[in-house]
Amino acid sequence: MAQESFADLVRELKELGAGIVAGDTKTNARIDVLQKALDVLTIRMNRPGAEGANDNDLERKDAVGLCRIRRSLTTPKIEAGLTDDYSPAASEVDAALIFRKALKNLWRHGNIERLGAEERKSLSSFSFGSSDFLLPPTLATQVISCITDPTDLAGLVNSVNISGPSLKFLIDNARISIAAWACEASCFANNPQPDLQAGLGEMEIKPESLRFVVCVTNDLLSDAAFNLESYILRKVSDAFRVSISDSIVAGDGLGKPMGFLNPGAGVPILDTSPSTPDNQFTWQDLVQLRWDVPVQWHSEGRYFLNQRTWALITTMSDGIGRPLWSQLPGGEPGFQLNGSPVTIVTQFPDVAPGATPVMFGNLRQAYTMCVRQATTMRPDPFTGGGFCTIF
Repeated sequence: MAQESFADLVRELKELGAGIVAGDTKTNARIDVLQKALDVLTIRMNRPGAEGANDNDLERKDAVGLCRIRRSLTTPKIEAGLTDDYSPAASEVDAALIFRKALKNLWRHGNIERLGAEERKSLSSFSFGSSDFLLPPTLATQVISCITDPTDLAGLVNSVNISGPSLKFLIDNARISIAAWACEASCFANNPQPDLQAGLGEMEIKPESLRFVVCVTNDLLSDAAFNLESYILRKVSDAFRVSISDSIVAGDGLGKPMGFLNPGAGVPILDTSPSTPDNQFTWQDLVQLRWDVPVQWHSEGRYFLNQRTWALITTMSDGIGRPLWSQLPGGEPGFQLNGSPVTIVTQFPDVAPGATPVMFGNLRQAYTMCVRQATTMRPDPFTGGGFCTIF
């Protein structure tokens, strides 16, 4: 429609010009210039993003992001917080562009000696140690994106990015909840403790690192038509996602996060009603489970259970025969139980004698996952005996 309108406009302008100043070559030349400009405009309209967006601009934007990540990792945290307006110099951006090119070549053969002097110099600028290289933001995002997938368990918890060795929180274990009336004799009726700072302190969480080894054969490395980066990062992201989800559910805290089903996590456990038969649970137990959680956590609260436990619940009904579950309102995919969404977690155990693994809560308020701002890659072309390269 846009092209036809512009064509009609040009035709009318030409007819008008021919009728008023017939044979005026100057006017016709101006109309031709207008027609060419309109043609360029229609081409851009049919190509979304063509208005000035080119590969060079996108590459430089990624290079700027890479420089900022390196800055956040090499600058002390306090100073980094005071220099949020950091903008890399043109020489730094050029070095980052060369580094991206060198890293792509390194994906293929894994041998630094085969790179040029300028490329080796750029690798040293974005490395941590002898052969540990910082991945560009576009590659690192592909690894982390699956962690924040809303259908994955890791996407349901609170997530923070850190660049330091640990994460600190201010805590207050003493809740001062009762005020003192002015007519009372004691000035500290609401806090009988002599030390007003009792209960205040810090809690420090040390994040653990995830590692994954990928072995790529030389046949794949020599196949230029094969997207090697996507292949490796897909395997890494799948491995990271499985390990993180398993740890969030049942991690023991030894070299990994503490899971909320671990007895040492401190998550309250609600027993079934005394009238419930052994090794079973009823719809009254599911209702009581939700309302045993403080009301302020109900807004984003949901039920967590595995698919076999959900199959048992779908066969239940209340006292007048109504099913407990229903579809989510508004046509959204999924189900709800007792008015709250249901999340099927495959890492949850099955119903067994003495165990009814159903949980209700708001994971964003109960669990925090720390994600480092950078993902690194280390190639090893020697350990595989010359037949494959290990990343």
